[in-house]
Amino acid sequence: MLSSIFSTLFSMRFLVTIVRLATPIVFAAIGTFIAAQSGIGNIAIESIMTFAALASVLGSYLSGSAWVGVLFGIGIGIVTVMLIAFFSMKMGANAMLIMIALNTFADAVAIFVLYLVTGEKGTTASLTTPVLGSIDIPIIKDIPILGEILSGQYVLTYLCWIIVILLFIFIYKTPTGMRLRACGLNADAARTAGINVEKMRVLSLVLSGIFAALGGIYLSLNYLKIFSRGMVSGQGWMGVAANGISAGNYWILILSALIFAIFRAVSIIFSSNSAIPTDLVNAIPYLAVFAILTIVSIVNYYRVKRGHVEEQ
Repeated sequence: MLSSIFSTLFSMRFLVTIVRLATPIVFAAIGTFIAAQSGIGNIAIESIMTFAALASVLGSYLSGSAWVGVLFGIGIGIVTVMLIAFFSMKMGANAMLIMIALNTFADAVAIFVLYLVTGEKGTTASLTTPVLGSIDIPIIKDIPILGEILSGQYVLTYLCWIIVILLFIFIYKTPTGMRLRACGLNADAARTAGINVEKMRVLSLVLSGIFAALGGIYLSLNYLKIFSRGMVSGQGWMGVAANGISAGNYWILILSALIFAIFRAVSIIFSSNSAIPTDLVNAIPYLAVFAILTIVSIVNYYRVKRGHVEEQ
């Protein structure tokens, strides 16, 4: 049994699985990252993914079009972050408390709405819902090894990596991106330079909501093809953790998200071995997050102690 598991770890199937599992975590990571660039810590990624996953399935079911479902999901993502912006920026509420509240009751609210709309409890498996498919890329699909990894992936997986590249260009190569980063580095200095900090932060929150929503949409319309309670299962928090590990470095952010995806893939493969307790196997990705964050914290502590960086 173990020999077959380890042979799978070094197979092409394992690499394809990593790419697919990385998609929602990368979406969550860049959603957290873009908000952080303007000085906002968006920890509501998990709840946004949950709301968007449900909204996209219901939109797809009611309209008969998966792409309308995508628009529904993105719309609910934007509405969620705009509520956060309204209550925190206009009403003076504590943004972190709002986000914690959203994360706390996201699953319960999603199931309640699902029951009100469809009469279903916990899952949309009985609904006939159009979903997004995969794409075979001509020529590339015929290339040995490379074709198996790059071709035949889900639609939103390709969109994810296109966004990763475009977002890097936006943040680091455009005037708007530089203004947004200035707000995160020093809001008072940005205001002095004539930058509308509130406008930049709302923009970053909207983008954050869209990216997080796409992560949830991917799970319900591409990967799992249904909505079920707890389906996000900490992947939003993995994106938040990846942002913490990155310390503002974009490519470390993406690498961290990929590492978490690798551990999720490992846990799925090991779950096929009945000799290993299921709870232990399911905990592998979260133990990896804990271990990596601990190592990064220790490294940063000694860097500060030795004077290589200034203490924050």
